[in-house]
Amino acid sequence: MGNYRSKLRSFGFPEVTCNSLKNKHPDDRSPVKNIKKARKGEVVFLPHYPVGDSKEQQELDRCQLIAESKKKESTAIKDLMYRTFAHRRHDVVSLQMSIKDLKDRWPALFNASQVSAEFQRITTLTLEPKFLSMLDRYSPKLLSLFQAKKGAAGERHRAQMRTLLQNPADASVSIQEELAEEMMKIYLLRNQESLEESADVGIVIEGTTVLSGLGDLSRACCYLLGLTYALDLIYPKNLKYSFEFFQKVLLELDSGNLSTKVQRLKNYLHV
Repeated sequence: MGNYRSKLRSFGFPEVTCNSLKNKHPDDRSPVKNIKKARKGEVVFLPHYPVGDSKEQQELDRCQLIAESKKKESTAIKDLMYRTFAHRRHDVVSLQMSIKDLKDRWPALFNASQVSAEFQRITTLTLEPKFLSMLDRYSPKLLSLFQAKKGAAGERHRAQMRTLLQNPADASVSIQEELAEEMMKIYLLRNQESLEESADVGIVIEGTTVLSGLGDLSRACCYLLGLTYALDLIYPKNLKYSFEFFQKVLLELDSGNLSTKVQRLKNYLHV
C-alpha cells in the first residue's frame, strides 16, 4: 500500500500530495497530524484539475465568477461553478481557508442552490429531495420517541437541540453581535407581529452568516449538513450523533458504519 501511494504521489494525485510533509502547514508537519481524507462518504473529495485546464485559468474563471455574482441575474454562474470545482476544493481542503475568506473568494457558493449542486458534485446525491423525503418518512416515529423521553434523558435531547438552534429575538444585545460569536448555529428570527411566523431562518458558521432565507428549520438542518461537505467541516463533538443521523440514516451515506447509538435509533425506526 505504501508503494502504491508513492506511485500516486509521483503522478500528482491531489488526495495524496495534499498530505505530503512539504505541502502541510509548518505546525502540522507530522505524518499523522491533520490528515486530509474523505471521512463522510464523499465520492469526489479532492479532484484533479480538468485535462487542458490549469490552476491559472481556473483562477481567472474564479474572478469572472465574482463579477457574475454581483449581477442581479446571471446565467453564467452555474457553468462557472462547475468548471472551477477543482480549484475551489483546493482552497477548501488543501489550504483550509477560513469561512470568511472562502465567502470572499467564492461568494456564489453561499447560496442554497449552489450548496446543493456542490453536495451533488462531491457525493453524487441530490441533497434536499433526499433529506426531506427521508425525514418525512421517519418523522412520526421520531416525534413519538421524543415525546416519550422523560427526565434526564429527555432534558439532554432538548439541550442538544437548543445547542444547534438559536432564537435571538429576545436578546439584549444586537442579533449581529450575538451571532458573530457562534461557531455553528441555525438561527430563527420571529416575526414580531406574529410569533408563530418566522421572519428569517439561516445558518452561521465561524461567526459569519453563510445562508439566510431558508424558510424553515428542516431545510436549515438539510443545508447545514450540505455545508459541512461543501466546506469540508468536521462535525462538532456535542452534535456528532445528530449529524451522523442526518448523514448515515437520512442521506444513507456510509450507512454501513454506524455508532451504537445511531444504530439503535435506526433499528427503532425500522421496527
